[in-house]
Order: sequence, then structure tokens, then C-alpha cells
Amino acid sequence: MIKNKIGRTSLYIIIVCSFLLIVNATLGIVLALQSSDALKSLIRDRMLDVSNTAADMIDGDILGTITAEDENTPEYRNIMRTLTYYQDNIELSYIYCIRDLGNKNFVITLDPTVSDPAEFGEPIVFTDALYEASLGTSSVDKIAYEDRWGRFYSAYSPVFDSKGNVGGIVAVDFSADWYEEKMKVYFRTILMISSVSLFAGILVVLVVAYRFRKRFSMVYDELNSLTDGIETLANELTTESVFEGGTELLKEFTGERKGSDDDIFRMGDKIRALQMYMSRQIGYVRAKAYRDGLTGLENRTAYLEHIHLLDQEIENGTADFCVAMFDINGLKDINDEQGHERGDMAIIKVARLLTSAFEGYRVFRIGGDEFVVDLKCDRPTIERLMNKFEGVLAMQDRSDGLPEIAVSKGYAIYTPGRDKSHQDVFSRADNEMYSDKKQYYLSHNDRRHRR
Repeated sequence: MIKNKIGRTSLYIIIVCSFLLIVNATLGIVLALQSSDALKSLIRDRMLDVSNTAADMIDGDILGTITAEDENTPEYRNIMRTLTYYQDNIELSYIYCIRDLGNKNFVITLDPTVSDPAEFGEPIVFTDALYEASLGTSSVDKIAYEDRWGRFYSAYSPVFDSKGNVGGIVAVDFSADWYEEKMKVYFRTILMISSVSLFAGILVVLVVAYRFRKRFSMVYDELNSLTDGIETLANELTTESVFEGGTELLKEFTGERKGSDDDIFRMGDKIRALQMYMSRQIGYVRAKAYRDGLTGLENRTAYLEHIHLLDQEIENGTADFCVAMFDINGLKDINDEQGHERGDMAIIKVARLLTSAFEGYRVFRIGGDEFVVDLKCDRPTIERLMNKFEGVLAMQDRSDGLPEIAVSKGYAIYTPGRDKSHQDVFSRADNEMYSDKKQYYLSHNDRRHRR
């Protein structure tokens, strides 16, 4: 009778420990898949930030008309200086300008590369992301392409002229080997951690099974030792606490269960704590992929997902929204005269002013100094909120030493029957914002009308 009792207990413990291993492996796989998508989004956002910021610093009117014969002109050299700055100071392979010849034919115009630069008018490999940029939407290659300089993933950003047309495209090349190595390092780390965790778990199962065959009275001590090891396994999955309260969460279920002397239930509490811990880890990684690192606002990735939902509402006939666009005036002057760190301070400041004026609404940073607010509203509401922003902007704090920041703005309201997609509303808001920007520069005796 004693042998049967010990055998059943050992089997019960082995089953529970095996379940723990399966949960650990499953959560590791889910975390790897979710984190992989988040990492890709973060890398692509970084690539787009570089190309968008560079595009914002280039005059589309000049870029759209410049020729090889303009090489010695101030305009030509100014664009080359901008490209060279990024080439020398950012971790990228190449940066250059592209012109759309029509019929999906594209050529390189300006290339600051010192060694083996592209000739003016040299054809470039066509990609879907390049074509999207020619239509006015910044994009990143989803698959690598190859040309005579190597294999690359590239980010493309349109440069708009004063009429709102695409005057050219800024392309930023990132080595495919660099991109793929980032992913390989990530997966190697996950594989190593998972292997160590699995190996440690197997050892725990073997030790527990062996010891519990010896004496049933050791069940409590051995199970307690096993559940204490859960914290070690969780800590091996990450080298740092990825969200506040993670350690406290694991400790939450370590106390005695009132009214119960069953050691298995105690271990089950620890397992549930681990599940909650890993779920919050996954949620944290996903949240990071949808947040702009500079301002803390929702980023372009979050906005594209938001657009998808609005387009579904338009298709279903339930859409009711308006789009407000904002763009900082003179950011290039701040960057040029005071440095890019001060320019970042200006971007952060405008982000705070927007969240203050549009409290309770979703504010997105979709480009270098471009912001969007999408909200359900009627004309009186959006006009009231825009006036509120004007008031907040007028009362901006100057103690940071920044010059008074001016912001161009525009908005458009979705009109059923007229607007076939979110892009239609967005384009009207963007055009109104750009008209406001043009008036600003005209009133300040500046004819550049920069984005």
C-alpha cells in the first residue's frame, strides 16, 4: 500500500512539473513571435525616422528641378551637405535622392557617397516601397533587394514641392546583413534562454521524481524548492525588469493558501503568477512597438492600424470622424542654428501642447515634426479644440530657451458619399495644413514654404 501511494504521488508531481515545462515552452514561443514582430516594427520605424527627417530638410521645389549641370550651384551643394550629414553621422549604408520618371521608372539624382557614387540619372532597382513613396507615402522594403552596391532594405520618404506634389524621394539604405543580423542575434538569445530554462526544468523534474520516490514526507519541501525556482526561470528570460511590478507579481502568490495544506495548490499558484508575468511581458513589448520613443505619443505604426479600423468603418457605413494635422514651422532653422537636440526639444514641446489641448483624444506622431489627431466630432467641436490649441500655443512656456514655436495646422471632417477612404480626409487636412504653412512663411518674408 505504501509503495502504491508513493508511486501515485510521484506520478502526480511529474505530471505537474511537465505541465510547468510545457507552459514555460509555450510562453517562450509566444513571446518570441510577438517580440519578433515588435522588433521588426521598431527597426522599420527607426529607418523611416531617418528618411522622413532627411526629407523634411530638403526643398522639394529645388529637388524636383535640379540637374547634373547644377552641381556647383548653392542649392545643389546644400542638398548634398544635408545628405552627407546623415551619411556621416547615422548608422546607415547609403543615403541619396531619387526622381520618378513615370511608368515605374526611377533614377538616382544626388548621391553623397565618396567611394563609387551613383551617376546622376543612373537607374535604380524598383521596389513596392519605392513606388508607395512616389505616391506620397513613406515606406520601407519588406524584403531585401540587390544592386551593384550590395543587398539592402531601404526606407523611402517623399519630398513635397510647394504645390504639394512629390518633387523627389529620399532613400536610405540599410545593409540586409545588418538587418538580418539584428534578427539572428535576437533569435539566438531567445533560443539560448529557452534551452537553459528547459534544461533547468528537466533537471528539476528528474530531481523531484527521484526524491519523492524515497519519501512522501519530503513532498512539501521539494515542491517548495521547485516553485522557488520559477522566479529564477522567469529572470533568465529577461536580463532586466521589463515593467514595473514584475517582481512583486511573482511574489504575490508565494504566501500560504488559507485553509489549504495541499502543496500542489501552492505550486499551482506560482504557475499562475508566472503566466500573468509572461503575459504582461508580451503586452509591454507590444506597447513599445506602438509608441514613439522621443515623445511618448502613439507612432506611425499605431496610426496605420488606426487608419485600417477607420477604413473598415467607412466600408460598413458607420464612420464618423475628423482628422487634424499639425506641422512645426521653422524646425530646420532650430536644427541648423541650435542643433538637433534643441530641435528634438521643440518636437517634445509641441507633443505636450497637443496632448494638453486634445486631452482624452489619441495624438499620433507620424513623421519628423508631423502630428495627427483623429477624433469623432462635429464642426463646432473640432473648431473649439483647434482654438484651444491656439490658446495653449500662445501661452507656451519660454523658460526652456527655445524660440517661440509656430505650428501650421489644418483639419477635415469625414463626409459620407464624398470620402471613399481615410486617405481622402487625410489629404484634405494635409492640404489645409500646408496652405496654413505657406501663409506663415509668406507673412514672415520667407518664400521657402518648407514642410
